[in-house]
Amino acid sequence: MKNQNVIIHIIQILIIILFMVSLVPKQFQNDTFFVIALGEKYLNEGINTEEKLVWHEGLEYQNSRWLFDIIVAKIYNMYNFIGVYIFVIIVSILQAVCYYIIINKITKKKFLALIYTLLIFGILNIEFTARAQIISFLLFLLEFYSIERLMETNKKRYFIILMIIPILLINFHAPVFAIYYIFYLPYIGEFILSKLNLKAGDKLIIENRNITRLIILILLSFLLAFINPSGFKPYSYIFVVINNIDTSFIMEMKKLTIDTGLYFVFLLGIVFAIMCFTKVKVKITDAFFILGFGIMSLFAYRSIMFFYLISSICIFRIINDFLEEYNFNFDFVNKKYKIIIYFIFIIWIVLVSINKLFNNLKDDYVDTENYPVSATNYILNNIDISNMRIYNHFNFGSYLELNKIKVFIDSRAELYTVQFNKDITILNDWQNIINGEVDYKEIFEKYNITHALLYNTELINFYIDDDPNWKIIYQDDCFSLYEKVQ
Repeated sequence: MKNQNVIIHIIQILIIILFMVSLVPKQFQNDTFFVIALGEKYLNEGINTEEKLVWHEGLEYQNSRWLFDIIVAKIYNMYNFIGVYIFVIIVSILQAVCYYIIINKITKKKFLALIYTLLIFGILNIEFTARAQIISFLLFLLEFYSIERLMETNKKRYFIILMIIPILLINFHAPVFAIYYIFYLPYIGEFILSKLNLKAGDKLIIENRNITRLIILILLSFLLAFINPSGFKPYSYIFVVINNIDTSFIMEMKKLTIDTGLYFVFLLGIVFAIMCFTKVKVKITDAFFILGFGIMSLFAYRSIMFFYLISSICIFRIINDFLEEYNFNFDFVNKKYKIIIYFIFIIWIVLVSINKLFNNLKDDYVDTENYPVSATNYILNNIDISNMRIYNHFNFGSYLELNKIKVFIDSRAELYTVQFNKDITILNDWQNIINGEVDYKEIFEKYNITHALLYNTELINFYIDDDPNWKIIYQDDCFSLYEKVQ
């Protein structure tokens, strides 16, 4: 029986691996390009804050993902985009397998664990690209599991893991470091409720567990996080971004809508139905995780990733308890038919994954409709980039930086604001231009712009095309490049 379980686990892990390989898109997002550019800067010049990827002078950039940037840059320098693609696949697989192992600790229903893992990571598919979050999400999974195991077993190895995680997190992805502490709050809340002898209702389970080690870890993590090149700055980073910078034009910072939160509503509906209409009891810590990340998700789409990654585990525990409470073992299905259904499902997943993988492999690493690949080649071959002050769109500035072209702006929104760089209003100026709220001539004169690379569909493109002070020197189906007439 034990050998049979091992074989089933191996088969299911192989299925998850194939599924994840097919799920990771071959095309990269704009953040990947500045990650490589920054990593190369750190490799050549060391870890410093002086900004050299833009032509503006006197800007400083908080190197909040420096370790991730360097690793990706090294991979890119050795193996080009294919190496970065494989790196993302490997980390994504580690995430999914880690999640599957955690789920298997909750249930004896291996097939259910497989289906649920595939479902959740199918929902999380937009996360899988060369951004620092692929590392931080893996670390958060390990943190969640380690806290759970530490509370249950008090084994030292989980304490050690929880000491290592903040060091890695602050160096790989400092902007989300505050989330590290959120994982401790449900257990602290449970402890407080248990000591106050408050009644949480007959639907909630409140355990009286010792949290001394958690308090020690919280204090230690604060000190351990100083093991980074920027000292205290990463602590304040996320709060400055959230509270002071208008990021409404960034998809992941927008508020949740019905379209973007359909699965979110579905999972919450399951929890609500089970808690209201069944005898199943829910751990108060699970309720806190679901409620906490659920509320965070309503304010920023980015937070829904934490809900799917972590709160979904708590939801699975509730679903599994429901199935156990009402003895849903599907015994009414003949064992032979169960095996047939199992293998039909496995074959279907394999075929779907292979088909999706082949479709992915047809794509280029860089989407030529969103990034000016040909226009960039034209610039490098025909223009003296050392004297060029180019105006460009927020979305593709990072691609120009990858190709050693200094830019007006890129998708590091915070870099171009007064909160991070005194008297700098570049982000606001760019937003005013694309929204048609200011005459582009004023902004171009303010920054002494010499060239403008635009999407053909941009509002400014229709105006500058008729401006006799500008001439078009390159154009393709998606982009136009203008040069100021001397």
